[in-house]
Amino acid sequence: MIENLLNPWVRDLVPYSTARDEFTGKASVYLDANESWYGDGVNRYPDPFCRDLRRTIERVLSIPFEMSAVGNGSDEVIDLLVRMFSAPGDSVMISRPTYGTYSVFARSHGVEVIDIPLLPSLELDADSIIRAIEEKKPKIVFICSPNNPTGRVYPIETIRRIADSNPGITAVDEAYSDFAENFTSSISLIDENPRVVVLRTLSKAYGKAGARLGILVACPEIQKAFMKMKAPYNVSLMSQREGIKALEDEGVEERVKDTVIRRKSFSAYLSTLPYVIEVFPSEANFILIRVPDAAALYDYLLARGIVLRNRSSEPMLQNTLRITIGSEEEMEELKEALDGYNR
Repeated sequence: MIENLLNPWVRDLVPYSTARDEFTGKASVYLDANESWYGDGVNRYPDPFCRDLRRTIERVLSIPFEMSAVGNGSDEVIDLLVRMFSAPGDSVMISRPTYGTYSVFARSHGVEVIDIPLLPSLELDADSIIRAIEEKKPKIVFICSPNNPTGRVYPIETIRRIADSNPGITAVDEAYSDFAENFTSSISLIDENPRVVVLRTLSKAYGKAGARLGILVACPEIQKAFMKMKAPYNVSLMSQREGIKALEDEGVEERVKDTVIRRKSFSAYLSTLPYVIEVFPSEANFILIRVPDAAALYDYLLARGIVLRNRSSEPMLQNTLRITIGSEEEMEELKEALDGYNR
């Protein structure tokens, strides 16, 4: 069934292979890859399959080894999904406002982007999505939950209903899920519906944005297709090591709790500011606010060395700013600046 969803050239693709692709032991002499004989360990190419990292993912995150693949950030995973399942002239579906790279990668591949806007409540318009799936037959439906930039978590039953109605791929981006309370992952849907794929990342809760580590969770058939398409050494040795270290860091859970506590307290503070029109509920590591003039507040903070994200160009988000939850010291500096804003 999955085979029929893949582009035929992906289905028939013979992947680039190296002498170490099938080799799992320890050799004393490596003379196969034209590497430098001199170095401190980084002179060798990394494991092309990220096996040690994926075993750690299995142990820590309970994601089966055969269902995981690692990308150079979630952006690489998104790009490869688009190229695996769609061709120029096909379409994918999004619901704006949402993460922007779904559209960028689709359009750069000649794929149409169908936008079914969120409801005014910022929930998914499931009925309209399902009707559009029947009419347009998109190759992929992208869902971001918790959504960036709104911070909204969509009910798992809504995602299940959309996925069950979609004969193509339903890709659920869960980059911010570690910060959501009482969260049910769409990984739970894969066994019953192998057309569901889930994206995770070590950039947010695990603090490794600079290492660029995105995780694809999918049925083994999709995982194998991804492995065929990815670059041979797409994740560096240093990044693989950083990923293992992050997953084994026992302090992650406590830092996530601190972030959630800080998010709640700062949301309450923002609600007291007379110029803040709306504080959007969030289940992520950021808060979205609406003010009378987002550009003016953005520039005011920028002049004080504080950078936020202006999301005013997104539909339904006119005059909004997204605030990442930083350290206690960073949030205090922002608070002092906001207290001094008089518009």
